[in-house]
Amino acid sequence: MVTGLPPALEELVRKMDGKPIIVVKIGGSIAGNPAEIARDIAQLNERFVIVHGGGPQVSALERATGREPRYIYSKDGFKSRHTDEGTMANFEMAVGGGVNSMLVRALRKAGLQAVGVSGASGIVMAKRKTLVSVENGKEKIIRDDYSGKIREISAPPLNALLNAGFVPVVAPIALGEEFEALNVDGDRAAAAISSRLGASRLILFTDVEGFYSDFPNGLVSAAKQADIAGFQKKASAGMKRKLVAADEALSGGVAEVIICSGLQKRPVSAALAGGGTHFTK
Repeated sequence: MVTGLPPALEELVRKMDGKPIIVVKIGGSIAGNPAEIARDIAQLNERFVIVHGGGPQVSALERATGREPRYIYSKDGFKSRHTDEGTMANFEMAVGGGVNSMLVRALRKAGLQAVGVSGASGIVMAKRKTLVSVENGKEKIIRDDYSGKIREISAPPLNALLNAGFVPVVAPIALGEEFEALNVDGDRAAAAISSRLGASRLILFTDVEGFYSDFPNGLVSAAKQADIAGFQKKASAGMKRKLVAADEALSGGVAEVIICSGLQKRPVSAALAGGGTHFTK
């Protein structure tokens, strides 16, 4: 246990010592109104790591700086942001600065000892991708993109914060092999972090109740990892990424992944109580 802390924080560390870790991914559309999630987490006696997105905030900053957001579509149906050098700079400002700071303030207001960190500070390491876009049925190599494939998560900084009673709030910006900042998918970053930390659960918040077999009907409340490949065939682009993240987290040793709405009252409690779609091995 860490000593030399203020008495209230030292007591919190004592209570949390040895408790399982829950990783929560908050998407950009939900991060814009974080108060309900923050209040809910503050009432739960658990250890949390928060990972967030910021797509809407990046797009707004792009437009404010005279740049129209661009996207890349893969042959597998995945949609990703075309992150050239200018967009990467906006990504760092909007996500690493704006969204991260906003979440930390909301968590602090709710009484939590939250600390904002960028994955590029040595927590998330990635290799720069060479992307292939499908345009009008033809493949095109994208050479100016600053997107990364996660290759390593450094656990010691996050464990140090957790062991000292803090709630890490991680921006999905990775450190590249040439020490450049790279854009990495927030859901997959959350999956990699949850696996590396040995988390018991990963909660992926979205703006719908969970995975639907025939949207908007047929909410799936429980499923196995083996079901994910079939679910991907009928999922939207955004849900495909969450299903990929769920599969990676389960393969990495996480016991349960929950895809759930982050827009309801006490969303974390609702997820832990059985709301949304629960995936297990």
